[in-house]
Amino acid sequence: MIIRLLGAALLLFLPAAAAAHGEHGSAKPLGETSVVTVQGYQLELLSHPSPLAVGQESHVVVKVFKNSPLTPVSGGTVFIGLAASGAPYDLRPAPEEVWAGSYAVGVIPRRSGAHQLRVILEELEGRHFHPPLTVDFHIAIGRAPGLGVAVWTLLALVSGVAALSLYGVALRARIARPGEGALNLLEIPWLRRLLTSPALQPSLQIPLLLLMGIVVFVGFADIQDGGVNLATKLTWTIWWAGIIFTFLLMGRVWCLACPFGALNEWTARLTAPLRRLPKPFRNIWWATGMFVLLTWADEQLGVVRSPRVTAWIVLFFAALAVAVGLFYERRSFCRHLCPIGGLIGIYSMTAPVELRAKDTSVCAADREKFCYRGSEAAVGCPMFEFVPAMNRNNYCTLCLQCVKDCSRDNLVLRLRAFGKDLWASGRWLLDESYLAVALVGLTLIVTAQMLTAWPAWMSTLARWLPLGVRSELKPVTYLGLVESAVLLGGALVAVPLLILAGAALADRLATPNRLGLRRTLVIFGYMFIPVGLAMHLAHNLAHLLLEGGGIVPVVQRAVALYTPFSLGEPDWQVSPLAAEPVVAFIQMTLLVGFFVLSLVAGHRLSLRAYPDPRTASRALVPLAFLAFIFTVAGIVLLNQPMGMRHGM
Repeated sequence: MIIRLLGAALLLFLPAAAAAHGEHGSAKPLGETSVVTVQGYQLELLSHPSPLAVGQESHVVVKVFKNSPLTPVSGGTVFIGLAASGAPYDLRPAPEEVWAGSYAVGVIPRRSGAHQLRVILEELEGRHFHPPLTVDFHIAIGRAPGLGVAVWTLLALVSGVAALSLYGVALRARIARPGEGALNLLEIPWLRRLLTSPALQPSLQIPLLLLMGIVVFVGFADIQDGGVNLATKLTWTIWWAGIIFTFLLMGRVWCLACPFGALNEWTARLTAPLRRLPKPFRNIWWATGMFVLLTWADEQLGVVRSPRVTAWIVLFFAALAVAVGLFYERRSFCRHLCPIGGLIGIYSMTAPVELRAKDTSVCAADREKFCYRGSEAAVGCPMFEFVPAMNRNNYCTLCLQCVKDCSRDNLVLRLRAFGKDLWASGRWLLDESYLAVALVGLTLIVTAQMLTAWPAWMSTLARWLPLGVRSELKPVTYLGLVESAVLLGGALVAVPLLILAGAALADRLATPNRLGLRRTLVIFGYMFIPVGLAMHLAHNLAHLLLEGGGIVPVVQRAVALYTPFSLGEPDWQVSPLAAEPVVAFIQMTLLVGFFVLSLVAGHRLSLRAYPDPRTASRALVPLAFLAFIFTVAGIVLLNQPMGMRHGM
């Protein structure tokens, strides 16, 4: 009490301006407006340290003065609470500190961005307020002190690339042979031992099978709230959004560890069927259809928000993989029926790694062909790939079974240019080309459906429906029909027709060296793989970086609920893993970079298709223009206001 009186007396000797705006220790003014007047009282907001930052404990001080004369107000009842925009306030009593009229609480912000700090005055100078006086201060929470996760991650990546580069230079100096191209990674002893170890694949598959079982269990047993259930968060926000980055970097390496592939292959090895899947199924039309169906179900039925439906989807494809393995040999499910198998295949054509035969003449002289046929001691390629003819990544899972089975050491694993398969393989198929084109439309429309303006657009389109249809159906039904028509019609019909028209014009411009409409479409469809991939990457990057942090409290909750352990108290106010401007910059970089790759692929494809370079250049123009239009559309869409769908 004596100390408080001394503090009050000292303040009375200070000039009024100093009393109103003086320092509270080392505290500094906080917020856009740090001084507010309400009903004859003046409130000044300060903090130490200032400004507030994520994860940093700060001392927030509210100094209360009478306006006339300007004197501090002691003995009041004050509450202070901090909240992000739209979130509830964490209001706590603010005890008066040594400096008279100064009321303070400690806060630790959990996320950056715009916040409000609410001050509630219940009693001042014996005067009770009904209702209490409430003052809101608008403040900004900065990022955590220090370099931050994003910068440290970038530094780690740069350091890793530098270390790998130096290691690669040293390896080339030691083991590369004169006249050889890229370094054969299989000549690195420790890497070869690791990749050909019999324990490698099971050590990846078994944990993922257990994780798949956990997803099914919590999908059925836990709360049916997609935002807090591990099944939905792990499957759709982390796996579904993140797996595409593995295709870009390592091709079909996911298939090496995939639990569905494990079930298919193990079942086939146990039952040893000798039949191939019927010929009508040996393409990717079926896989494309299932992928489109899943995408439609995501957008229209909201399966990503239902833990129970997520569990049923996992069980369905697990059962299908086992059933196919019972009747058909090897990994027939993975090769032809996996719903993301076609997608993985065409995106893997861009990966900068390849497994190839060193010398095809050595393969031709090998009568046994154990790498493909298998034997009592050799399994043969699970994906039906014939190594001597393998010149692209579409179906190679990098399991290295062919390396284990080859008695002549005639295989090479090496790095290569991004996207080389798009123009170098010389094998072009209609089902793959159509999928590449459809994915451009699918990724653009799915991204457009995240726009805040999308519902208004659909309502406008729905007005074109006959009045009889709208009167007979509920709005949610006919709006769903309109959305489905836009999604499926746009992706499967409109965009392919646009590219078909571009191919028709390209074929006319190629006179007299015309290829025909079908062949032109099939060949140049591959140049649109980078366009669809870029949009797919940019779309999923936002989910991962802006929503991916939500997996932490979900895991904490699941561990506390189903195990005797604890990973801490879940904090549901999750901060993005990267700031929105950073995410936007990476998205634009991806779109522009892969547009350039699309032009390179188109140029190389046209040079392979036409003997005359001038004809090749003319034929490329309409298709390059379409690639440009789709890229611009993606840039425009990603710069519009959006709502996160997988944040749940």
